[in-house]
Amino acid sequence: MTETIQLGDITIAMTRKGFWIDTVILISKDENLTKSHARYVEACLIRGVGSNPRWTIPNSRTPSDDAGKLPLPERAAMEEFVDQTKTLVGALGWDLFREIRGRTPDPMLERDLPKASAHESPRFFFRGEGFTADMEIGPSGDFVVAAGSKARVRTTRTIPRGTVTLRNTLIEKGVLREEGDFLIFTSDYSFTSASAAAATVIGASANGRILWKLPDGRTYADWETSQDVSNGTSS
Repeated sequence: MTETIQLGDITIAMTRKGFWIDTVILISKDENLTKSHARYVEACLIRGVGSNPRWTIPNSRTPSDDAGKLPLPERAAMEEFVDQTKTLVGALGWDLFREIRGRTPDPMLERDLPKASAHESPRFFFRGEGFTADMEIGPSGDFVVAAGSKARVRTTRTIPRGTVTLRNTLIEKGVLREEGDFLIFTSDYSFTSASAAAATVIGASANGRILWKLPDGRTYADWETSQDVSNGTSS
């Protein structure tokens, strides 16, 4: 049996067979992905799986740092492709691309840890005509849009189909409530990617990695890079 779901340029097919469990196939509806694009996406997804301790990769080969080198504009487009892929895979019920930041505590020492959470996240913002939202990174690497944030009511033709479904679901559940020209977040809500959060807020296709910003002007992508560098230096 094969199930498919579409978001923007991405189609994901899930197949169940007797000799494996699940298979996810990524294609571009415009057939405009080159081998370099594919290598870049593959490298990003492999690193994403590696950030989740619940999953292991049997293949010992890992992509090199220069895998799928792309010009900056194409890299930004592929990062949006990756974010949409993570959103779709999460919608199909897998959390293998959910990033877990920080070190897992030793169970033997856990009882000696303070009860208060040591997790701290900077606060990102996303502002524009008809929307204003704040977001933090959750302890499990999820992207939490804060209660009171305002999403845009109207949508554009570029809005991914999956985002339309998600917005409708959030409205039905009362997480989003229409008030005048806005959709108000009545509670904190966790998204699987920065782009999924941004697209829900703006009602259009969005690259959340560059749209969510810190007060000093740095984007989420800039902050993530600084975290990776810091972690690499301290290890």
